Amino acid sequence: MTLERGNAFTPVASATMIWPWGWALGAGATTGAISLLLNLGSGAVGSGLTTGIFFFALVGGAVALISGKGDRRARRWAGQYPWKFAGVPALAGGAGIALVTLFAGGFFPAIFAGLGTVALLWVVLGLIGTVAGGGNR
Repeated sequence: MTLERGNAFTPVASATMIWPWGWALGAGATTGAISLLLNLGSGAVGSGLTTGIFFFALVGGAVALISGKGDRRARRWAGQYPWKFAGVPALAGGAGIALVTLFAGGFFPAIFAGLGTVALLWVVLGLIGTVAGGGNR
């Protein structure tokens, strides 16, 4: 995708251009490891993975909206359309959790876990973007 004048941004383009990989991976790995250690026994791996995926999407999306780094046009687009931007990390997190739950618990629990995660992440990141991510950049 070129970033010439007149090209419209999409939520995916905006998210990939300002995604804070260090923060997101750090938060996902830390919370996943803590969850794994706290839930040793049955289901520990699935619990650790889902916790790590959730916080990867949550922290990555929040830092992307708040941070001043990355392409300024992508940050401006994300600030102007926080609810559209929030859909990308929410869908990524929900898909990851649904995939882990599919292997651990079955089809219907995976659908409900994925949809619940998408809804929660979308609302939280949309509110963060509305409150803190707006303004002129």
